Amino acid sequence: MIINNLKIAYRNLIRNKGYSFINIVGLAIGMACTILLLLWVNHEMNYDTFHNDAERVYQVGNYQTWNGKRNAMPNLPTPLIDALKEKYPEIKYATHFNAWGENLLLEYNGKKQYENIKSADPDFFKIFNFPLLQGNMETCLNDINSLVLTEKSAKRIFGNENPIGKTVNIDNRQPLTVTAVVKNIPTNSSIKFELLMPFELMRKANPWSENWGSHNYFGYVKIGEGTNIDVLNEKLDQFYIDHVHKDSEKYAFLYPLLKRHLYYLDNTPSKITQVKMFFMIAIFILIIACFNFMNLSTARAAKRAKEIGLKKAIGATYPQLIKQFIGESLLITIISANFAIILAHLFLPQFNSLMNRHLILDYSSLEFWLIIVGVTLVTGLVAGAYPAFYLSSFNPIMVLKGTFSGGKGSNRFRRILVVMQFILASSLLICTLTIVLQTNYLTNMDIGLNKDNVISININQQMREKIETIKGELMRSSFVENVSYGSHRPYYVFSNGWGENWEGKDPEFKPLVTYPYVDPEFFDVFKVKFHSGRPFNANNPAADSSCVIINETFAKMISDESVIDKTIHTGNNEDLRIIGVVKDYHCTPNTRKLQPFLLRLCDDPRFLFVRYVEGNATKTVHEIQKICGKYNPEFPLIYNFLDDHYDNLYEGQRATISTLLYASILAIIVSCLGLFGLASFNAEERTKEIGVRKVLGASMNQLILIFSKDFSKWILIASLISWPITYFAMEVWFQDYPFRIDFPFWLFIAVFLMLLIISTITVAYQSWKSATKNPVVSLKYE
Repeated sequence: MIINNLKIAYRNLIRNKGYSFINIVGLAIGMACTILLLLWVNHEMNYDTFHNDAERVYQVGNYQTWNGKRNAMPNLPTPLIDALKEKYPEIKYATHFNAWGENLLLEYNGKKQYENIKSADPDFFKIFNFPLLQGNMETCLNDINSLVLTEKSAKRIFGNENPIGKTVNIDNRQPLTVTAVVKNIPTNSSIKFELLMPFELMRKANPWSENWGSHNYFGYVKIGEGTNIDVLNEKLDQFYIDHVHKDSEKYAFLYPLLKRHLYYLDNTPSKITQVKMFFMIAIFILIIACFNFMNLSTARAAKRAKEIGLKKAIGATYPQLIKQFIGESLLITIISANFAIILAHLFLPQFNSLMNRHLILDYSSLEFWLIIVGVTLVTGLVAGAYPAFYLSSFNPIMVLKGTFSGGKGSNRFRRILVVMQFILASSLLICTLTIVLQTNYLTNMDIGLNKDNVISININQQMREKIETIKGELMRSSFVENVSYGSHRPYYVFSNGWGENWEGKDPEFKPLVTYPYVDPEFFDVFKVKFHSGRPFNANNPAADSSCVIINETFAKMISDESVIDKTIHTGNNEDLRIIGVVKDYHCTPNTRKLQPFLLRLCDDPRFLFVRYVEGNATKTVHEIQKICGKYNPEFPLIYNFLDDHYDNLYEGQRATISTLLYASILAIIVSCLGLFGLASFNAEERTKEIGVRKVLGASMNQLILIFSKDFSKWILIASLISWPITYFAMEVWFQDYPFRIDFPFWLFIAVFLMLLIISTITVAYQSWKSATKNPVVSLKYE
């Protein structure tokens, strides 16, 4: 019986090549897209699971109070990790981790190159199980002059040489010896590094970090087996009060490493939002593909009515027929799955490039086959369930008498499926285009300062000592308009704190204040406008060493009147006089609210900013290299254009947009494949009607209009239903953006017209084919 059913299924596929092609291609596209998205979802959901005892590994966080609430922060004071390990026996291992690292000049055998070097304590490899290819995990970071490399970085630096025991020179001052090589870090690791040195070196180089008020590094711990994390966190809640200061308003806590990639430390959604969104998109596209299959299967029900009637008449039972049609559905789905794997394989490189991942179709992986088998079975059952029950329900007497017509119920069901397809496609496309407009708005909005035609140069210690000389020589270049230096790039400042006081301040009001450090030329280089007051004295900066310039947001917090010459008392017991108020500009990415900030003169610059005459970028770079090379010959220059750097801040959002856009296009293609099939079937069913209408004088345009109007009505209904759903969904999404566009209601009409045009063209082609037939042939049909 199984063999016979397979033969029947095969013959139906061959006999109806056009419909079979549409079904298989539609399902293959939907399944391929679903497979790729689910691979990405699975990758994101399994971050850090490769570590042994990963459920016992936690990131250390601390709550800090500002703006009237407790805020969870990953940045820690250096002494905290040492104190936790010493005072809480439940904590078995603990390590600092410099998550951002430092770009340092590494030299080996006369070859110099900049490398991002991170740092950690000896317990690092007892907490995280990165497999070592060479070296001893227990001791590789014990020596203060040791260096651990990944396989990739070892190859880059040493080529085919054995790196163990080799010594490299860091920043022309610090020799480090390679003690271990680890396997390349998995892409689904939240802890990433290429080169790792002992954290003790960081402590020696930055003694200021030992201050409990300085929060600069991350920390991780591994707790003992059987430790109750809730009880331990209750103890840590009192840590600052018990061991640092009895009036402290800071609170330490531990957060599971396995949740860290998906959630922020305060347990609010982070990456999990995107994971859920892509999972839903994968399901939407698969559902659209399944709807196509259901539509075409039920549309062609009358063609198989006689087969079903005969089988029932000779004793076939209802369950047997259901099994047959579910089996046919699974056969088509299995064929589609094979094509889907081929499509997924072909487009995986582009998908990886888009999502900045290194996913693979690992045919030896159980998880991969679970995804494939799961998608195939779900698709086969969902797509085949309704047609199987519908076809199996035919009345054999009506069928054999020739009075069976297919039923009005199936027509109604097909319309519902088409409407649902286009609801999903319309909603997805409107959401995608809204996100595109919002991201374009953020990247192009006026941030209050001019970042165009500015080159940023990283400053090292050698340049720092001669910064005024370098600045002066650059200013004499005919290609240079102005030069400034500072502690941060002006739109990307994450040095902040609280504790400022001023006359009339509410003691309970504790705003988080950002601290950019600049020089007097900063305002000219970046075209920052003043609301009141003056800039720093360029001729005598020392005279303004105890002066500050604040922004309008901060000024409004202090007073509704002029704040010029008012005094701000800092948490470091300094009294600073306000000499100017600048108009608000974004000193942090504009996905955040405008921050109050306090500008001070910079005595420890990290970046040099050169505004060049427009059209002279290449000549200016050459001039910068020549001048900086004269005073800093041992270090190659690191520079970038600020507008490019700013654009790169939104790379992640652009990847999301591109993925959504491709998903929307696929959803529309799959939906139109279904429409094409239905239009083809509809034209076939109405062949005689077409012949009669042509004989009676109907024109080509009239015939196309008759065929198209039903489908257009379904598109309109789908659009009207999708609009309120999309609007409320996007309004919820917009809540995360303090700066946003007004909702683009014109998109509703634009997307409707787009779908209408695409669907009309799809249907019109089939209508045109039928309408161009000789009416004599049409009237002879059947």
